[in-house]
Amino acid sequence: MTCRAPVPPLAPLFDTWAAGRLIHVIHDTAFAPESFNPGVDDAGRLRKPTRFAPIQDAKSKVVPYLYGGSTLDCSIFETVFHDVPIDAPDKFVDLDEFAQRGYGELLPSRNLKLVDLTSEGLHRLKVPKEELITNPSRDYPATARWALALHQQFADVDGLLWMSRQRDRDCALVLFGDRLAGVLTGRRIGGPLARNSALRDAVLAAALRAGIEAD
Repeated sequence: MTCRAPVPPLAPLFDTWAAGRLIHVIHDTAFAPESFNPGVDDAGRLRKPTRFAPIQDAKSKVVPYLYGGSTLDCSIFETVFHDVPIDAPDKFVDLDEFAQRGYGELLPSRNLKLVDLTSEGLHRLKVPKEELITNPSRDYPATARWALALHQQFADVDGLLWMSRQRDRDCALVLFGDRLAGVLTGRRIGGPLARNSALRDAVLAAALRAGIEAD
């Protein structure tokens, strides 16, 4: 099912992520946890598409972005287990591929205004969950157009919020870096996975619950 295109003007539902409420991230430890992905590589080429990024602003400048979750488990599922098919007969994750990923907590210094893409918000936008939230990666260029339309129409919106596709008891969010300069304070929780036993235990516990082999 291909995602339909947004037709501005849009009338979304907004939600508030309160100042001081933690955002959990699994991040590349070569960078601070509050670092935004620039959306382009060293040669200036757009990076691999994700569900809502990269996008460009009205002046064709790429908008930096950051994905996070409402819990550590959400961030683990959205990163370490992101590409594990739910219906695969054998599910395996090689943790060596995530050896330099670490756990970070982000603390916003002000309330964040987010577009609500949970069921109520999707009703407002008249786009089914199957088209915008749970569809496969081949649709990412189409789903990113919704982030683009919302970013361009609402200059005060800091990002998008939805129920995680990978762990649907938690919220996932993407934040727009051009709206949040100096707003997020990050804290590293231990070192990279390769030498962070607490993080490794959390990943293995999540894998065990989901029936995923991880080593």
